[in-house]
Amino acid sequence: MLGQQLHPVIGREAEQATLDRLVSDVAAGRGGSLLIEGEPGIGKSTLLAHALAKARAAGCEVSAGQCDELGRRLPLSVMTRILEIDPGSPDPRRAEAALALEQPQQAAGWTMRLLAGDPVVAATEQLLVLVDRLCATGPLVLAVEDLHWADEASLLMWRRLCRASVQLPLLVIGTCRPVPGNTELEPLRRDLRSRGGQLIELDRLPEVEVARLTGLLAHGEPGPVLAERLRSAAGNPLYVRELLDALARVGALRTTDGRVELTSAGRDVEKLTELREVIADRMVGLSADTQEALRAASLLGPEFSVRDLAAAVGRGTGSLLAVVEEALGAAVLESAGSRLRFRHGLLREVLYEAMPPALRTAFLRRAAQELMASGAPAERVAELVLPVLDTAEDREWEWLADNAERLVVRAPIAAAELLEHAVRQAAPDDPRLPVLTGRLAALYFRMGPLDRAEELARTVLRQTADPELLGRVRWLLSTIGMRTGRYEAVVDNWRAATGDPRISPVWRARLLALVALARQLLGQIGRARLAMAEALDEGRKLGDPTTVGYALHAAAVIRSWHGDQAGALALNAEALAEVGNDPDLVDLRLILLGKRATDLDGVDRLQEAEEALTQARTLAERVGATRLSMTLVQGAERYYEHGRWDDALAVLDEVTDLPPLWRLARRGLKAMISARRGQWEEAAGFLDAPGGGRTPGQGPVAAGHLLLARGLVAERAGRLPEALEVLMGLMAETYAHDLGNHPEWLPALVRLALAAEDRQTASAAGIAARQAADRRPRPRTLAAADWCAGLLDQDPARLLAAVGYHRGAGRQPDLGNALEDLAVVQAASGELDAARASFGEALAVCAELGADWDARRAAARLRPWGVRAGSRAPHVRPSFGWEALTATERRVADLVAEGLSNPDIATRLLLSRRTVETHVSHILTKLQVRSRREVGAAADPGSGPGRAEARG
Repeated sequence: MLGQQLHPVIGREAEQATLDRLVSDVAAGRGGSLLIEGEPGIGKSTLLAHALAKARAAGCEVSAGQCDELGRRLPLSVMTRILEIDPGSPDPRRAEAALALEQPQQAAGWTMRLLAGDPVVAATEQLLVLVDRLCATGPLVLAVEDLHWADEASLLMWRRLCRASVQLPLLVIGTCRPVPGNTELEPLRRDLRSRGGQLIELDRLPEVEVARLTGLLAHGEPGPVLAERLRSAAGNPLYVRELLDALARVGALRTTDGRVELTSAGRDVEKLTELREVIADRMVGLSADTQEALRAASLLGPEFSVRDLAAAVGRGTGSLLAVVEEALGAAVLESAGSRLRFRHGLLREVLYEAMPPALRTAFLRRAAQELMASGAPAERVAELVLPVLDTAEDREWEWLADNAERLVVRAPIAAAELLEHAVRQAAPDDPRLPVLTGRLAALYFRMGPLDRAEELARTVLRQTADPELLGRVRWLLSTIGMRTGRYEAVVDNWRAATGDPRISPVWRARLLALVALARQLLGQIGRARLAMAEALDEGRKLGDPTTVGYALHAAAVIRSWHGDQAGALALNAEALAEVGNDPDLVDLRLILLGKRATDLDGVDRLQEAEEALTQARTLAERVGATRLSMTLVQGAERYYEHGRWDDALAVLDEVTDLPPLWRLARRGLKAMISARRGQWEEAAGFLDAPGGGRTPGQGPVAAGHLLLARGLVAERAGRLPEALEVLMGLMAETYAHDLGNHPEWLPALVRLALAAEDRQTASAAGIAARQAADRRPRPRTLAAADWCAGLLDQDPARLLAAVGYHRGAGRQPDLGNALEDLAVVQAASGELDAARASFGEALAVCAELGADWDARRAAARLRPWGVRAGSRAPHVRPSFGWEALTATERRVADLVAEGLSNPDIATRLLLSRRTVETHVSHILTKLQVRSRREVGAAADPGSGPGRAEARG
């Protein structure tokens, strides 16, 4: 294994050259990724060990470790080991990461933290931030062996590290066996190939190389009899080594004149025909105590301490010194810093598989109970308890009840398995059953499936009479209803709670606050207001921040709906102050920050809106909230509206795991950008994806962009009636919420209706715009009403007012369209000079956005009046060089040149770390360089012509 005594790599010269080149590259600041595949014993570890030794010699920081079968249920266990995450670490970066990972576990008991998100996502982000920061101080090599045993989260992180390696001084190396049917490894291979990574598939050594290896190990050329015997190793280097060791142990090798030959003493060894048999033979000469200890050690994972081993065998650590010395001397174990490990994974596997199941269970239970008694970390105990769940007794179940919350945070999948088993095994009258069932329901609410969470929550209602537990479960049922859009179910659950005298006033008030939100979303504004007022009054009397926070949020939503943005923002600020930094109210704080960003943007307080979204994103990243991706989509929508299309795409590319409405919004935004840039095949791909026919719900982002993009596709194809029919869908009740937040969509409908000579539809859209402005008199709605009126009445003055608003608000995409409409109306009125000026400004906006279709459509509409583009024709941004960079990419490139890490750049520019990562990848591609160092060199103003101009 890693760290074993190194021998020259025999027969792997080409592969070693690949590794040498990758190590040299990373030492020079250019990252890379490599996966080494091959059967057990084929030489993966030896090849890797040489690469790591060379990396250390080149001044790289090296972190390496191994996955194991027992650890598969514990997310990121191998990654936290490799990166040496420890609160007591002398490295402040590692200590900080350890503390960040521990934060979600500080609350005891079954708390209300039902919505705090996925702790595994949060942990992954913290570890990736640590890697970024380690790379900022020098080249880093990360090696993970036996990826075929990695847990899903570790595999995902390994893939993300491979993606990051193209822009960091980071070399990521993994090894695995070619396991048939392992579908989890295929995406890893696909990612590796698509991003320029290397894949080495080790084959068996030819006979000439086996002879070289034998000469090295046995100090002589193999004779014909020995050579024939070694053919049974089938070119497997470990098999060759172990077979030679087995022969040497029985004195079956004789060296004469530089030739090694097999003697008659090797007859017993002839029976060893498989690699596993040869390895098992190594144990035969060891003492009984050592064999017992090694069997126990095989259950403890890839590395273990003497203390762990003592717990597994039920002996004191002092009595194991002789055992450990014998195992080290026999080359079965080796040192791994202050811990021990098997020299090769196959040694551990052979011992593990040869152990009778009853003995294996006894060892595991004894070790688990000793570790429980010593207060070992819950994850370490869970590794040993999970394989023996069927034989667990009261002591194990009591431990589970006491440690369920920690397991839910650090190992949710393992916790679900343990809790499911506990719920099945518990007697109906067991007082722990309702609590365990409730914890399992809360866990499924966090990680899904929601229907299982709801089923378990309703089971708890039948199991318990405990008022607090009943209240929490009723709260869980209402939050499930809110998340799934079943708002009537939220009202029904509240009614059931009010009819149950066991439910405390606090829980009734909280449930009523959710009813206020549900009724508002059902359009029952009057009843929503009454519920909100009652909940707010009760919450203040009770001094309950949860009730007050949700009630104030409902009040803010109602105020906003009625056009009182100032009042809505004041209520929102009051709610945020009430919620504070309470960890149990993380989800509410994220909701409030998202709503605040939307309302601030609606009144053109753009910097404040950006800051609110940044706060939400930072919080969501830290706790791994399910709203992280939703927050990113909301930010991307703002980028789109303000003309930062490349930034929007960068954000949308990093988004995963979205609810249905948010998936529609993501696709709609990408389709709109593609269509307006004239990238019709890409736009069609987003429009044709599954789920396009879904009816949108209400939310802070809009699904209506999909309709607008479909309309553009039909318009471009000359199918005006079809395009108009598509856009008329925006007037349907299902899009009322979207349209209320996006009044600028109505002018597009008016323009298209007039082009299709459908005056009735155009007028209806204009009336809707005026009504929206009257109901919610904001600059944005007033500008939309002026825009529609200007088109309907062919009034340049009204259109100039709309242009002035969008120019001042920095809403470039709408500014370009408004200027286009203004130019057409001016030209039709005979104001050709004014039309040319408006058209020229519109083209300049299109050039900035890369909106090729917008520019072509404007030119076609103005052609009948002889208005041409002239010198203001759109400038096409080059594909490579500094001029190819967007404004944000230039800012990122400058900070890369200063030596900042991606997390630090993200903090400086109010972006997410992953968005910065995407920008850096684009920068490397456009500048045609391979490392951050080269970006820094290219950033020198004297390094090339045009740099100063490109920086603007």
